[in-house]
Amino acid sequence: MSRISQSIKVAITIGDPSGIGTEVVLKALSNSQIQNLGSFLIIGNGDVLDKASSLIAPAILSIHRVTEIASLSLAMTRHPVTLLDIKTPVGIWQYGRVDSLCGLASIQYIDKGVALIRKGIADVLVTAPISKEAINQAGFRYPGHTEYLAHLTNTRDFGMMLVGGDLRVVLVTTHLPLRKVHRAINESRIYKIIKLTNQALVEYFGLAMPRIGVCSLNPHCGDGGVFGDEEERIIKPAVLNAFRDGVNVNGPISADIIFHKAYVKKEYDAVVAMYHDQGLAPLKMVAFERGVNITLGLPFVRTSPDHGTGFDIAGKGLADASSMEEAIRMAVSIESRRRKTGVINVAPTAR
Repeated sequence: MSRISQSIKVAITIGDPSGIGTEVVLKALSNSQIQNLGSFLIIGNGDVLDKASSLIAPAILSIHRVTEIASLSLAMTRHPVTLLDIKTPVGIWQYGRVDSLCGLASIQYIDKGVALIRKGIADVLVTAPISKEAINQAGFRYPGHTEYLAHLTNTRDFGMMLVGGDLRVVLVTTHLPLRKVHRAINESRIYKIIKLTNQALVEYFGLAMPRIGVCSLNPHCGDGGVFGDEEERIIKPAVLNAFRDGVNVNGPISADIIFHKAYVKKEYDAVVAMYHDQGLAPLKMVAFERGVNITLGLPFVRTSPDHGTGFDIAGKGLADASSMEEAIRMAVSIESRRRKTGVINVAPTAR
Protein backbone atom coordinates (compact mmCIF):
# COMPACT_ATOMS: atom_id res chain seq x y z
CA MET A 1 0.00 0.00 0.00
CA SER A 2 1.39 3.43 -0.95
CA ARG A 3 2.22 6.25 1.44
CA ILE A 4 -0.59 8.28 -0.09
CA SER A 5 -3.24 5.63 0.48
CA GLN A 6 -2.24 5.33 4.16
CA SER A 7 -2.05 9.05 4.88
CA ILE A 8 -4.49 11.45 6.44
CA LYS A 9 -6.86 12.81 3.82
CA VAL A 10 -7.12 16.58 4.04
CA ALA A 11 -10.00 18.41 2.35
CA ILE A 12 -9.28 22.10 1.70
CA THR A 13 -11.95 24.57 0.57
CA ILE A 14 -10.71 27.56 -1.43
CA GLY A 15 -12.96 30.13 0.28
CA ASP A 16 -14.20 33.23 -1.51
CA PRO A 17 -12.95 33.21 -5.14
CA SER A 18 -12.39 36.98 -5.02
CA GLY A 19 -9.98 36.73 -2.11
CA ILE A 20 -6.57 35.25 -1.41
CA GLY A 21 -7.86 31.81 -0.40
CA THR A 22 -6.98 29.98 -3.61
CA GLU A 23 -3.58 31.64 -3.72
CA VAL A 24 -2.59 30.60 -0.20
CA VAL A 25 -3.91 27.06 -0.77
CA LEU A 26 -1.75 26.67 -3.89
CA LYS A 27 1.30 28.21 -2.22
CA ALA A 28 0.94 26.00 0.84
CA LEU A 29 0.57 22.83 -1.20
CA SER A 30 3.58 23.79 -3.31
CA ASN A 31 5.68 23.30 -0.18
CA SER A 32 7.11 19.77 -0.33
CA GLN A 33 7.10 19.52 3.46
CA ILE A 34 3.36 20.17 3.47
CA GLN A 35 2.76 17.69 0.64
CA ASN A 36 4.47 14.98 2.69
CA LEU A 37 1.97 15.35 5.53
CA GLY A 38 -0.95 13.63 3.81
CA SER A 39 -3.06 13.42 0.68
CA PHE A 40 -4.90 16.57 -0.28
CA LEU A 41 -8.25 17.32 -1.84
CA ILE A 42 -8.90 20.88 -2.97
CA ILE A 43 -12.59 21.76 -3.22
CA GLY A 44 -13.37 24.63 -5.55
CA ASN A 45 -13.84 25.95 -9.04
CA GLY A 46 -11.12 24.92 -11.47
CA ASP A 47 -11.31 28.20 -13.36
CA VAL A 48 -10.67 30.09 -10.13
CA LEU A 49 -7.74 27.79 -9.44
CA ASP A 50 -6.27 28.39 -12.90
CA LYS A 51 -6.45 32.15 -12.47
CA ALA A 52 -4.69 31.95 -9.11
CA SER A 53 -2.07 29.58 -10.53
CA SER A 54 -1.12 32.17 -13.13
CA LEU A 55 -0.04 34.46 -10.29
CA ILE A 56 2.43 32.14 -8.60
CA ALA A 57 4.49 29.96 -10.98
CA PRO A 58 1.98 27.27 -11.97
CA ALA A 59 4.57 24.58 -12.73
CA ILE A 60 5.47 24.05 -9.07
CA LEU A 61 2.34 22.06 -8.23
CA SER A 62 0.78 19.10 -10.01
CA ILE A 63 -2.96 18.76 -9.43
CA HIS A 64 -5.12 15.88 -10.63
CA ARG A 65 -8.63 17.06 -11.50
CA VAL A 66 -11.90 15.19 -11.16
CA THR A 67 -15.48 16.34 -11.51
CA GLU A 68 -17.30 13.35 -10.02
CA ILE A 69 -17.31 12.34 -6.36
CA ALA A 70 -17.25 8.68 -7.40
CA SER A 71 -13.72 9.20 -8.77
CA LEU A 72 -12.28 10.84 -5.69
CA SER A 73 -11.25 7.91 -3.50
CA LEU A 74 -9.20 6.26 -6.24
CA ALA A 75 -7.69 9.57 -7.33
CA MET A 76 -6.58 10.40 -3.82
CA THR A 77 -4.76 7.08 -3.43
CA ARG A 78 -2.74 7.82 -6.57
CA HIS A 79 -2.12 11.56 -6.47
CA PRO A 80 -0.75 13.81 -3.70
CA VAL A 81 -3.10 16.64 -4.66
CA THR A 82 -6.54 16.26 -6.23
CA LEU A 83 -9.05 18.95 -7.19
CA LEU A 84 -12.77 18.34 -7.01
CA ASP A 85 -13.69 20.81 -9.74
CA ILE A 86 -17.05 22.28 -8.79
CA LYS A 87 -18.36 24.52 -11.54
CA THR A 88 -20.26 26.79 -9.22
CA PRO A 89 -21.48 30.01 -10.84
CA VAL A 90 -19.15 32.78 -9.71
CA GLY A 91 -20.27 35.35 -12.26
CA ILE A 92 -17.84 37.75 -13.88
CA TRP A 93 -15.90 37.96 -10.67
CA GLN A 94 -12.98 40.21 -9.89
CA TYR A 95 -10.30 39.97 -7.24
CA GLY A 96 -10.93 42.21 -4.27
CA ARG A 97 -14.63 42.68 -4.98
CA VAL A 98 -17.52 41.62 -2.77
CA ASP A 99 -19.80 39.43 -4.90
CA SER A 100 -22.87 37.51 -3.72
CA LEU A 101 -22.22 34.73 -6.26
CA CYS A 102 -18.73 34.26 -4.86
CA GLY A 103 -20.24 34.20 -1.38
CA LEU A 104 -22.69 31.52 -2.45
CA ALA A 105 -19.90 29.49 -4.08
CA SER A 106 -17.80 29.62 -0.91
CA ILE A 107 -20.70 28.16 1.08
CA GLN A 108 -21.17 25.40 -1.47
CA TYR A 109 -17.52 24.41 -1.06
CA ILE A 110 -18.07 24.06 2.68
CA ASP A 111 -21.18 21.96 2.11
CA LYS A 112 -19.20 19.65 -0.14
CA GLY A 113 -16.33 19.37 2.33
CA VAL A 114 -18.61 18.24 5.15
CA ALA A 115 -20.39 15.83 2.81
CA LEU A 116 -17.06 14.25 1.83
CA ILE A 117 -16.08 13.78 5.46
CA ARG A 118 -19.49 12.22 6.06
CA LYS A 119 -18.76 9.75 3.24
CA GLY A 120 -15.29 8.96 4.62
CA ILE A 121 -13.55 10.37 1.54
CA ALA A 122 -11.80 13.02 3.64
CA ASP A 123 -10.65 12.90 7.28
CA VAL A 124 -10.15 16.55 8.22
CA LEU A 125 -11.29 19.90 6.88
CA VAL A 126 -9.17 23.02 6.34
CA THR A 127 -11.04 26.09 5.14
CA ALA A 128 -9.75 29.18 3.35
CA PRO A 129 -11.38 32.50 4.29
CA ILE A 130 -14.87 33.51 3.25
CA SER A 131 -16.31 37.02 3.02
CA LYS A 132 -19.00 37.63 5.62
CA GLU A 133 -20.31 40.52 3.54
CA ALA A 134 -20.57 38.36 0.40
CA ILE A 135 -22.33 35.48 2.12
CA ASN A 136 -24.69 37.96 3.76
CA GLN A 137 -25.55 39.38 0.34
CA ALA A 138 -26.22 35.82 -0.82
CA GLY A 139 -28.86 35.45 1.91
CA PHE A 140 -26.72 33.35 4.23
CA ARG A 141 -27.87 33.80 7.83
CA TYR A 142 -24.86 32.45 9.75
CA PRO A 143 -22.09 34.82 10.88
CA GLY A 144 -19.26 32.58 9.70
CA HIS A 145 -17.68 29.17 9.24
CA THR A 146 -17.86 28.17 12.89
CA GLU A 147 -21.58 28.59 13.35
CA TYR A 148 -22.42 27.09 9.96
CA LEU A 149 -20.29 24.00 10.53
CA ALA A 150 -22.01 23.51 13.88
CA HIS A 151 -25.35 23.74 12.07
CA LEU A 152 -24.34 21.24 9.38
CA THR A 153 -23.19 18.71 11.98
CA ASN A 154 -25.97 19.24 14.54
CA THR A 155 -23.34 20.35 17.07
CA ARG A 156 -24.87 22.20 20.02
CA ASP A 157 -21.78 22.97 22.09
CA PHE A 158 -18.97 24.40 20.02
CA GLY A 159 -16.24 26.99 20.30
CA MET A 160 -13.46 28.82 18.50
CA MET A 161 -9.86 28.21 19.57
CA LEU A 162 -7.11 30.38 18.11
CA VAL A 163 -3.54 29.13 18.30
CA GLY A 164 -0.43 31.19 17.68
CA GLY A 165 2.78 29.47 18.71
CA ASP A 166 2.61 28.90 22.46
CA LEU A 167 -0.54 31.00 22.94
CA ARG A 168 -3.99 29.41 22.77
CA VAL A 169 -7.15 31.48 23.13
CA VAL A 170 -10.78 30.30 23.20
CA LEU A 171 -13.65 32.76 22.75
CA VAL A 172 -16.88 32.79 24.73
CA THR A 173 -18.52 35.06 22.13
CA THR A 174 -17.32 35.37 18.56
CA HIS A 175 -18.61 37.79 15.92
CA LEU A 176 -20.76 40.20 17.88
CA PRO A 177 -20.93 43.98 18.16
CA LEU A 178 -19.18 44.98 21.37
CA ARG A 179 -22.37 46.54 22.73
CA LYS A 180 -24.02 43.08 22.72
CA VAL A 181 -21.25 41.12 24.45
CA HIS A 182 -22.38 41.67 28.04
CA ARG A 183 -25.82 40.30 27.18
CA ALA A 184 -24.43 37.30 25.31
CA ILE A 185 -22.21 35.92 28.06
CA ASN A 186 -23.80 33.78 30.75
CA GLU A 187 -22.69 31.23 33.32
CA SER A 188 -23.75 28.23 31.23
CA ARG A 189 -21.94 29.42 28.10
CA ILE A 190 -18.71 30.17 29.96
CA TYR A 191 -18.83 26.80 31.74
CA LYS A 192 -19.30 24.96 28.43
CA ILE A 193 -16.41 26.85 26.81
CA ILE A 194 -14.12 25.99 29.74
CA LYS A 195 -15.06 22.31 29.41
CA LEU A 196 -14.55 22.36 25.61
CA THR A 197 -11.17 24.02 26.11
CA ASN A 198 -10.09 21.40 28.61
CA GLN A 199 -11.22 18.57 26.32
CA ALA A 200 -9.34 20.05 23.35
CA LEU A 201 -6.14 20.52 25.33
CA VAL A 202 -6.26 16.87 26.38
CA GLU A 203 -7.47 15.35 23.12
CA TYR A 204 -5.84 17.64 20.57
CA PHE A 205 -2.61 18.62 22.33
CA GLY A 206 -1.96 15.70 24.67
CA LEU A 207 -1.90 17.66 27.94
CA ALA A 208 -2.76 15.45 30.90
CA MET A 209 -3.85 18.25 33.27
CA PRO A 210 -4.26 21.46 31.29
CA ARG A 211 -4.08 24.83 33.03
CA ILE A 212 -6.78 27.26 31.92
CA GLY A 213 -7.08 30.94 32.78
CA VAL A 214 -10.34 32.84 32.32
CA CYS A 215 -10.48 36.55 31.44
CA SER A 216 -12.56 39.12 33.20
CA LEU A 217 -15.01 41.13 31.13
CA ASN A 218 -14.47 44.49 32.81
CA PRO A 219 -11.28 46.42 33.64
CA HIS A 220 -9.62 45.26 36.87
CA CYS A 221 -12.18 42.42 37.17
CA GLY A 222 -14.88 45.00 37.84
CA ASP A 223 -12.96 46.48 40.77
CA GLY A 224 -15.48 45.32 43.36
CA GLY A 225 -18.45 46.23 41.20
CA VAL A 226 -17.32 49.77 40.35
CA PHE A 227 -16.86 48.85 36.68
CA GLY A 228 -19.42 46.05 36.45
CA ASP A 229 -20.56 42.94 38.28
CA GLU A 230 -20.29 40.24 35.59
CA GLU A 231 -17.15 38.81 37.22
CA GLU A 232 -18.87 38.01 40.52
CA ARG A 233 -22.29 37.29 39.10
CA ILE A 234 -21.46 35.23 35.99
CA ILE A 235 -17.81 34.40 35.40
CA LYS A 236 -16.70 33.28 38.85
CA PRO A 237 -19.61 30.80 39.33
CA ALA A 238 -18.83 29.22 35.94
CA VAL A 239 -15.15 28.87 36.86
CA LEU A 240 -16.00 27.34 40.24
CA ASN A 241 -18.38 24.82 38.67
CA ALA A 242 -15.75 23.73 36.16
CA PHE A 243 -13.15 23.50 38.93
CA ARG A 244 -15.48 21.28 40.98
CA ASP A 245 -15.80 19.06 37.88
CA GLY A 246 -12.05 18.48 37.87
CA VAL A 247 -10.87 21.18 35.46
CA ASN A 248 -7.67 22.96 36.46
CA VAL A 249 -9.05 26.45 35.86
CA ASN A 250 -8.49 29.84 37.45
CA GLY A 251 -10.29 33.17 37.09
CA PRO A 252 -11.57 35.63 36.41
CA ILE A 253 -8.23 37.32 35.84
CA SER A 254 -7.91 40.84 34.51
CA ALA A 255 -7.41 40.79 30.76
CA ASP A 256 -4.51 43.23 30.97
CA ILE A 257 -2.32 40.66 32.77
CA ILE A 258 -3.65 37.20 31.87
CA PHE A 259 -1.94 37.04 28.47
CA HIS A 260 1.41 37.93 30.04
CA LYS A 261 0.86 35.12 32.53
CA ALA A 262 -0.02 32.67 29.73
CA TYR A 263 2.49 33.61 27.04
CA VAL A 264 5.49 34.97 28.93
CA LYS A 265 5.32 33.25 32.31
CA LYS A 266 3.80 30.01 30.91
CA GLU A 267 1.29 29.75 33.75
CA TYR A 268 -1.63 28.75 31.51
CA ASP A 269 -1.99 26.41 28.54
CA ALA A 270 -5.00 28.34 27.25
CA VAL A 271 -6.89 31.54 27.94
CA VAL A 272 -10.68 31.80 27.76
CA ALA A 273 -11.56 35.31 26.52
CA MET A 274 -14.99 36.89 26.75
CA TYR A 275 -15.10 38.48 23.30
CA HIS A 276 -13.39 38.50 19.91
CA ASP A 277 -10.87 41.35 20.11
CA GLN A 278 -10.03 40.67 23.76
CA GLY A 279 -8.53 37.35 22.68
CA LEU A 280 -7.48 38.03 19.10
CA ALA A 281 -5.54 41.26 19.63
CA PRO A 282 -2.81 39.68 21.81
CA LEU A 283 -2.72 36.51 19.71
CA LYS A 284 -2.23 38.37 16.45
CA MET A 285 0.45 40.53 18.02
CA VAL A 286 2.60 37.48 18.78
CA ALA A 287 1.64 35.30 15.78
CA PHE A 288 0.13 37.49 13.08
CA GLU A 289 1.28 35.33 10.14
CA ARG A 290 1.07 31.94 11.91
CA GLY A 291 -2.29 31.98 13.67
CA VAL A 292 -4.66 29.03 13.29
CA ASN A 293 -8.36 28.79 14.04
CA ILE A 294 -9.69 25.45 15.35
CA THR A 295 -13.39 24.72 15.74
CA LEU A 296 -14.00 22.86 19.00
CA GLY A 297 -16.87 20.42 19.50
CA LEU A 298 -17.26 19.19 15.91
CA PRO A 299 -17.26 15.44 15.17
CA PHE A 300 -14.16 15.94 13.00
CA VAL A 301 -11.08 18.19 12.96
CA ARG A 302 -11.48 21.58 11.29
CA THR A 303 -8.84 24.28 11.09
CA SER A 304 -8.37 27.48 9.11
CA PRO A 305 -5.81 30.24 8.77
CA ASP A 306 -6.44 33.10 11.16
CA HIS A 307 -6.84 35.82 8.56
CA GLY A 308 -9.51 37.12 6.25
CA THR A 309 -10.05 37.21 2.51
CA GLY A 310 -7.34 39.83 1.94
CA PHE A 311 -9.32 41.67 -0.71
CA ASP A 312 -6.76 44.51 -0.63
CA ILE A 313 -3.97 42.25 -1.96
CA ALA A 314 -6.03 39.62 -3.82
CA GLY A 315 -4.88 38.94 -7.36
CA LYS A 316 -1.42 40.43 -6.81
CA GLY A 317 0.45 37.25 -5.85
CA LEU A 318 1.48 38.83 -2.54
CA ALA A 319 -0.43 36.66 -0.05
CA ASP A 320 1.58 34.94 2.69
CA ALA A 321 0.69 31.25 3.00
CA SER A 322 2.30 30.76 6.43
CA SER A 323 -1.01 30.67 8.29
CA MET A 324 -2.51 28.21 5.80
CA GLU A 325 0.55 25.99 6.16
CA GLU A 326 0.18 26.08 9.94
CA ALA A 327 -3.54 25.25 9.64
CA ILE A 328 -2.72 22.18 7.55
CA ARG A 329 0.06 21.08 9.90
CA MET A 330 -2.21 21.46 12.90
CA ALA A 331 -5.11 19.55 11.34
CA VAL A 332 -2.81 16.65 10.49
CA SER A 333 -1.09 16.75 13.90
CA ILE A 334 -4.38 16.71 15.78
CA GLU A 335 -5.81 13.90 13.64
CA SER A 336 -2.62 11.86 14.10
CA ARG A 337 -2.81 12.27 17.86
CA ARG A 338 -6.49 11.32 17.89
CA ARG A 339 -5.72 8.14 15.97
CA LYS A 340 -2.91 7.18 18.30
CA THR A 341 -5.14 7.63 21.34
CA GLY A 342 -8.09 5.81 19.78
CA VAL A 343 -10.31 8.84 19.17
CA ILE A 344 -12.14 8.52 15.87
CA ASN A 345 -14.27 10.86 13.84
CA VAL A 346 -18.00 10.50 14.23
CA ALA A 347 -19.86 10.88 10.95
CA PRO A 348 -21.59 14.28 10.98
CA THR A 349 -25.36 14.00 11.20
CA ALA A 350 -26.97 15.16 7.98
CA ARG A 351 -29.28 18.14 8.11
